[in-house]
Amino acid sequence: MKVTFPHMGNIYIAVKVLLDTLEIDYCIPPVGSRTSLEKGILNSPEFMCLPFKTILGNFISGLEDGADVILFGGGCGQCRQSYYGNLQQEILKSLGYKFTYIPINFYNISYRDFFEKLSPLMKGKSRIKIAKAVTAGLHTVFKVDALYAFSNKIRCRELVEGSVDVVMKKFEKDVQKESGFINISKAINTAKEELKKIELKKNYHPIKVLLVGEIFLLSDHFTNLEIERKLGQMGVEVTNTMGVSTWIRHHFIKRLIPIKKQDKSIKLAHEYIHTNDIGGHGIHTVGNAVIGSRKGYDGIIQIYPFTCMPEIIAECTFDEIREKYDVPIMTLILDEMTGEAGYVTRLEAFADMLFMKRENIHLKPAKA
Repeated sequence: MKVTFPHMGNIYIAVKVLLDTLEIDYCIPPVGSRTSLEKGILNSPEFMCLPFKTILGNFISGLEDGADVILFGGGCGQCRQSYYGNLQQEILKSLGYKFTYIPINFYNISYRDFFEKLSPLMKGKSRIKIAKAVTAGLHTVFKVDALYAFSNKIRCRELVEGSVDVVMKKFEKDVQKESGFINISKAINTAKEELKKIELKKNYHPIKVLLVGEIFLLSDHFTNLEIERKLGQMGVEVTNTMGVSTWIRHHFIKRLIPIKKQDKSIKLAHEYIHTNDIGGHGIHTVGNAVIGSRKGYDGIIQIYPFTCMPEIIAECTFDEIREKYDVPIMTLILDEMTGEAGYVTRLEAFADMLFMKRENIHLKPAKA
C-alpha cells in the first residue's frame, strides 16, 4: 500500500511527518511542477478552477509513481470544492487508474474522524501512535507557516537582495529529503536561525500589504506565482491571512474548545454581507479586508482562481471598504493561462502606487 496526496502550499511537509510517524509508505507529487499541472489541465473540464486542475494533476503524478491510495482533504458547503473529490475520483477511474480513495472533510474534522477515515492504513497501529502522528503533523503545519511568515518580514528588509531566497530554497530542498518529525523540525529551526543572521537595512520602513482571498491560491506558492516572494523583493512586507495553519485553527482546533467565540472576520463582514457563509472563504475575505484596513495596512490584494464564485461575491464589497477606509485594494484572478510578466507588472505598479501614496501623505502640510 502506497499513499499519495495533493499539494496545497507547504502542507506536504506536515503530511510527510504524519505518514513517517505512522511508518506508511508514500510518494509526493513533484513540488511546483508545470508538467504535473498540464496533466490536470488535459483531463479536467475546461471551466473548472485552477485548484481543481492542480490537484488532479498531483493525483495523476502520484498514481503514475506507484501509489494505490489517495488522501484528499475536501470540504462541504456552497463552494464547488465540496464535490471536487467525487468528480476527480470519477475522472481518474475513467482513465483506468486503480486506487483506494480516502476523503477527509477538513471543514468538520476531529481526532475521531482521523481514526475512522485513516482506518484502512492503520491496521496494527495503536491509537496512541495515531494520536502522536496527527499531533506531530499539526505542530509541523504551524512551525512551517511561522517560518514563511518570518521570511516575509526579513525579505523586504534584507541588505543583500536574494539572501532570504537562498535560505528558503535550501530549506525546501532539505525538507524534501528529510523524514520524521525530529529531522524536519531541525530543518525548520536551522532555516529560522539562518534568517536571523541576515543583515538588514537600517531605518527602513516597508509598506505593508495584506493578502486575502481563496485559500488554495493564498497557500500555494506555485499557483499564486510566488506573490509573497515577488512583493518582498519589491520592499513590501506581506501578511497572508489564509495559510494552512489558519484553516486548521478555524476548523479543527476551535472545535476542541468548549466555549465558542464568533470569528472576528465574520462579525466585521456582516456590515457588507448579511450572512455567515457565501461559500469557500469568501466571508473571511471581506472581514479580513476590513481588519487590514482598520490596522492601517497600506494596501490589500485579493487573489482567487478564475470562476470562483465566493470570491467574486466578496469582491463586490470592496468599493464600500475602499471608500470608508481609503485603502487601495487590488484583485488578481489567476488560471493556467496567466502570464507571469503581466502579473509582475501589476504587482510593481501597485507597490509603486502605495509608496507614492505614503510619500504624498508625509509631504502634505500640517493643518493649522
